Amino acid sequence: MKLKNTLLAIAAQMLLVGGAYAQSCSPTAGSLTDATGTIQVNTCTSTDQLASICNSSTPIGAGRDTVYAVQIGAGATGNIGVTAPFDSYVALLQATCTGGATCSREADSTGVGGLETISAVGLPAGPYFLLITSFTAGDCGNTSITVTPTLPVTLQNFSVN
Repeated sequence: MKLKNTLLAIAAQMLLVGGAYAQSCSPTAGSLTDATGTIQVNTCTSTDQLASICNSSTPIGAGRDTVYAVQIGAGATGNIGVTAPFDSYVALLQATCTGGATCSREADSTGVGGLETISAVGLPAGPYFLLITSFTAGDCGNTSITVTPTLPVTLQNFSVN
């Protein structure tokens, strides 16, 4: 019985430790549109807002979370590119900025200083949140965010000659 109570107490403490992180966030960095172009942000001014994302299946730990509100229009075909002086993890959360939000797109493939790219192709129109973070606490620095809209092109003439 004593062992059972001890295990319950340990489990309760583990839940409390996990609960130290908020599971919702706000777009403290501002908003992005298809006319944004390139902006610079120092992610060192951000705070740790989320412990996990993507339906709580991706633990992001104690890294600083820079969050932008993004409105995706119907038929969007552009990209959002992020270049950071650390190994960044970038996610586009759909509709809400919470640990349980759906991640429509994620990027974490290039390593330190690499360009992480998220495509808007095929996304339903609506509100999204762009999250820029790192899996390592303390990783931050001057980060470039580039929004590149792709405009449709109408074929004016065609010839096989």
